[in-house]
Amino acid sequence: MNLDNLGKIQRVETPPFLFTRIQQKIEQSKKERMPKSVALTVSFSVALLLVINTIVLVNYNSKENTTESFAKSMHLSSNNSLY
Repeated sequence: MNLDNLGKIQRVETPPFLFTRIQQKIEQSKKERMPKSVALTVSFSVALLLVINTIVLVNYNSKENTTESFAKSMHLSSNNSLY
């Protein structure tokens, strides 16, 4: 690797307004916020989804999850005898 070529690199001249435009874009992005109505709607939806998931999980865990109850719900015989 030849490091002598690094001495030939010249500094790039930037336009004087570039820094002010960058600052303006940063300030503009800080000012852009989500409207309160949208934020409330999203947070209410997430809260409702969490409540529904909790209810479903509590009800699912409280039921019997045995093979016999599954067989009864599918109207299958839980008896394996052939005669």
